Amino acid sequence: MIDKRKIRNDILLIGSFLILAIIALIFVFTTRKSEHLEAKVYVQNEIVLNIDLSNNEENEYRIQGLKGELVIATKDGGIAIISSNCPHQDCVKMGYVKETNKPIICTYNAVYIIIEGKANYDVEV
Repeated sequence: MIDKRKIRNDILLIGSFLILAIIALIFVFTTRKSEHLEAKVYVQNEIVLNIDLSNNEENEYRIQGLKGELVIATKDGGIAIISSNCPHQDCVKMGYVKETNKPIICTYNAVYIIIEGKANYDVEV
């Protein structure tokens, strides 16, 4: 016979661990601040452009991809592909990216942009 109290306690224990894990993830992602971000633009796996994103300047860059020209823009510490000749425009639809874990990829032109930087955590102990 199955003990209903034991099953209920197991569910409460697992639920408590899940809640603690969610709280820890929220804490980590809300206290993280990135500094000295740099975007690296690659065409066919070769770096063609390094862009400093920490100065928050608005600039436009034109690069030649595999099958056409792309226009890359920086604004408010983010970077975006604002114009491309690719058919689906997925790279343009991504908009401005400011996170280090979110690359911008245009497979049609063999172009990808990776943001690199040092993540600092604003935590006092």
